[in-house]
Amino acid sequence: MQRRDFLRMASAGGVVIPTWALLPVAQAQSAVYTGKVLVNIHADGGIDQSSWADPRETDGTLNNYAAAGTAAGVAGNIRFAPMGNNAAFFNAHFRRMLVINGVHSETNDHGSGTRAHATGRLDMGYPNMSELFASVHGKGMPMPWLASNGFRTSAGLLAATPMPDGNGLRALTQPNAVSATNDFMKQGDLAKTLAARAERMKAMQARGDLLPRSRTVVDQFVGSSESRALLQRVAQFTPATFDTFTQAHVGLIAAQAGITSTIQLTSGGFDGHGQLANSYAQSLPRLTDMVDYLWQKSADLGISERLVVRIYSEFGRTPLNNGNGKDHWAIGTQILMEANPAWGNRVFGASGPRHEQRMINVASGAVDPVAGKVIRPRHIHAAMRKYLGFETTDPKFNLKTLPDENFDFFNPAASTGYPSL
Repeated sequence: MQRRDFLRMASAGGVVIPTWALLPVAQAQSAVYTGKVLVNIHADGGIDQSSWADPRETDGTLNNYAAAGTAAGVAGNIRFAPMGNNAAFFNAHFRRMLVINGVHSETNDHGSGTRAHATGRLDMGYPNMSELFASVHGKGMPMPWLASNGFRTSAGLLAATPMPDGNGLRALTQPNAVSATNDFMKQGDLAKTLAARAERMKAMQARGDLLPRSRTVVDQFVGSSESRALLQRVAQFTPATFDTFTQAHVGLIAAQAGITSTIQLTSGGFDGHGQLANSYAQSLPRLTDMVDYLWQKSADLGISERLVVRIYSEFGRTPLNNGNGKDHWAIGTQILMEANPAWGNRVFGASGPRHEQRMINVASGAVDPVAGKVIRPRHIHAAMRKYLGFETTDPKFNLKTLPDENFDFFNPAASTGYPSL
């Protein structure tokens, strides 16, 4: 994304990119964000749960690997489909992973399903989980909600900042830089110019004869410099070149610099209506390699302990059709991850032999056809809001769940596993 395109999109989304800094970076250090960083990853297209973390290995009508007699893999307490790079991925990360199976999307439509899993509600007008998180934990940040593609329609709390590419990030945070090694102006000359401007603005603020409109403009100009100074801070962490997963890299740099609280990423290619196994041979490794990169790179940057990652899709998939593909199905899977969680290496929720919905006990996670409830996106959202502390009492958003529907997803003792159904 070019700098002009980023600025155009940001303006259209209501994001104000502040003017050139008046304050030194040191004056903005108190506003640097150091809390949890929520990373939402949309597996775009409707990822097949049988090819992911809810495998079926005895029914050849469900998977090519089942028809070939290939067994599912096992990592800790988590089973996975023998496809793509799943084995390496799950074996590397099962301890930091909570698999939630049998999630009912309430739709098999791409747009509605994407919205339902992003906001927790099938209806329109509710905030994206990232938007709500950023509105609570990212106030005052230059890029509180940094988003690539996917659902990023604002519910009015704050707008998403479009994810820039590496060059766009450098242009925004280092406007004087032609490249990683060259500047438009000598830094010494630029510093003198900025210092003179800052003194002029301070002098104007000190005047007692400014008209109200002029006073407002001066105050806004000076106030915006704090965000600009935070953006300058990113220069300390910006490399000369960016990694292959550029958007993930940019997001992690923004988190490391303390200018964002939540990152929204996508990985596509999961709408496998025909020859699913062939298409997933590319799309699954793209997804798992990106998530693996997030954990490795965040560790290198010293922020892995801050990450909470959610991988979701708009719905699941049916058994194989006549074209060896799979069609839309409401029941699917989500995965939650954290660096060293007490709640890792677990499976909560289940689907039937052919991925039918199942009722799950909200406290124990056991299949409970009498007193259980069907897991829906809103239940996962409610649990994450409580876990990460971004509840809202805004009367515009009725985000509460019924008292008997509060699934205890983060209880290390609650587990479903893979029951024989």
